[in-house]
Amino acid sequence: MTFALSRIAFCRPVLVLMGATLMAAAPLAHAQQQDEALAARVDARMEQILAQYPVPGASIAIAYQGRLVYQRGYGMAVTESNTPVTPQTRFRIGSISKAVTAVALLRLFENELPQVLDRPVFGPQGLLPDTAYPDFAPPLDQRVLKITLRQLLQHTSGWGGSDYDPQYDLAHIAQAQHVAAPASARDVIAYVLKQRLLDAAPGSEFFYGNFAYNVLGRIIEHRTGQPYEQAVQALVFTPAGIGDAVIAGDRRTERAAGEAGYYDDPRWPAVADRDGSGTTGPESYSAYHFRSMDATAGWVTTAADLVRFVDAVQGRGVPALLKPQTLALMKQRDTRLAENNYGLGWVVTRTNGMEILSHSGALTTGSYAYLQSRADGWSWAVLMNRLPIPYPAEQGVQELQAFQVAVQRGLMTTIVNSQPQAAAR
Repeated sequence: MTFALSRIAFCRPVLVLMGATLMAAAPLAHAQQQDEALAARVDARMEQILAQYPVPGASIAIAYQGRLVYQRGYGMAVTESNTPVTPQTRFRIGSISKAVTAVALLRLFENELPQVLDRPVFGPQGLLPDTAYPDFAPPLDQRVLKITLRQLLQHTSGWGGSDYDPQYDLAHIAQAQHVAAPASARDVIAYVLKQRLLDAAPGSEFFYGNFAYNVLGRIIEHRTGQPYEQAVQALVFTPAGIGDAVIAGDRRTERAAGEAGYYDDPRWPAVADRDGSGTTGPESYSAYHFRSMDATAGWVTTAADLVRFVDAVQGRGVPALLKPQTLALMKQRDTRLAENNYGLGWVVTRTNGMEILSHSGALTTGSYAYLQSRADGWSWAVLMNRLPIPYPAEQGVQELQAFQVAVQRGLMTTIVNSQPQAAAR
């Protein structure tokens, strides 16, 4: 990206080198040398990114074969109080929440896999049956009754092919549903089923979007009898040893303890508040109602806990959250759709023969997050409290792509440019 650069005021970065403690002196020194070399490379790359792009603060965490080898905070978590980012700073993770939701579902239905993936979601025998959700029936578009659990997970349900995203239309939906704004997750589903047609036949096209994962969150609630947040903490975060993950608050005053503030790109205008009051404000604190976006973009956590999460899914350093056969299902893409590199909740790619699981999360324009796990043992996450993107977004596609390449590919190349076998000894 070629933004007009503004000088970022850095506090002294918070640095944590994670060395194993039960080693003989020589192997310990060698491992520390490896970690310090990694730290030097990563620091140089992060400082380059944050000097090029006007992001107030960021946090990174890196693990190798389940061992957390590096954490660091850069810049400011809260600029007004000069509060620095530390490894303990929590950030919104945006659409990485989709991977969390997918893992929770796979655990929840693990004894019914793979058959349950092809079960219908709506209708009398659906995973969200008409008897429990009469406000969903009958749908305006009868093709909805053919949508399966697999299609929701893979973004092939038929929703998402237009510019309309109901998760950002909460004031209007509340008015249409005759409920108080902002509309709830269930109100959003009822509105879409009753008022909107599918953009394509189920299973025929890949459209990445948010709404399908809202529906998946309600499946979790129906199956467990618990609110989404409570159910996912029990299914995923607690078994992974993660205690800092919560659903985000909407307003600046509702941030979780130790959570960063969010700073919209100043080139973006104020937006109408999702409460329908007619007031306007920064998108980060006016456009979102995270209880309605819980399963698609709702979580707040640390970079280290994201790394713990993806490693726990695969059993690196801890008992695996998923059985090997479930993990294999999670990585399956729909080979009929060449443009679809989405498995069940994850982007699944290969670079130079290396299998990579990843997911990004961007909330326009106040936060950016990226999580990656490689088959060679490296896992890492980076979280930021601004997404630097010009307005209007359509005119900044190339700049946004350049920023993502700098973060995703640039950091990956920097992290793995070492001798991992030596680092793990």
